[in-house]
Amino acid sequence: MASNLVEKTPNELCEATKKPTLIVARPTITVREALRMMANHNIVSLPIYSHHSDNIVTIVDIVDILNYIIKEAVADEKLPSKINSEKARNLDSQIEAVMTLDSDQESYRIFNTDANECIKNTLKAYSKGIHRSLVIDYNNKIPPYILTQSDIIKYIQAHPECLPTIDFKSSLRSLGLFKGRNVVTGYDHETALNVYRRMAEHKLTGIAIVNRERELVGNLSASDLRGLSYESIDSLVSLVLEFLA
Repeated sequence: MASNLVEKTPNELCEATKKPTLIVARPTITVREALRMMANHNIVSLPIYSHHSDNIVTIVDIVDILNYIIKEAVADEKLPSKINSEKARNLDSQIEAVMTLDSDQESYRIFNTDANECIKNTLKAYSKGIHRSLVIDYNNKIPPYILTQSDIIKYIQAHPECLPTIDFKSSLRSLGLFKGRNVVTGYDHETALNVYRRMAEHKLTGIAIVNRERELVGNLSASDLRGLSYESIDSLVSLVLEFLA
């Protein structure tokens, strides 16, 4: 009989997927260097070592850096037509400049998971807003890697039997997952920059894009910033669907 999802270990979840080598930066890296490193490695989050050891102590997300650049480069301008990131102050400050102490943000906190223990506590952390976990093999058999909510979803999709009490043909409403709350959206006539601002304001990682008839026409998320560099950051003032094209 297949074991329940909560009894699985991170290694069991990811055994069919080769996790990429973790790209980690020193805390002395600058904001400019961090964004360039993310672009070069095509990643949207960057783990940071401790000042005093090789322990990974935090993760900086590309949205954190984007919010920092927006704040510095366009200030309170409502509808900027251009972003000149080189006008932003302190781009050569250490990456800690963009690390927020807001407990609701991913930066400045990291959740650790033992590679050989069940993921029950990790799932609890995910249910409270954590999006990813640093998996550490304390037996030193494999290097550390990041376990994301997407990894969990992919495993469930491939192994629905790991949730034996869930009828996957049921509606979201019948499962108690539909709360009737207002959905935060962006409009296709807005710039990508303003939609990302709304995402940050509501502490979201993705947002639906609709047209004037409120029909769904796209989706904007943090992953769409993958590969963003100082040379291409001006593209954020494009209409959101043009930015996504």
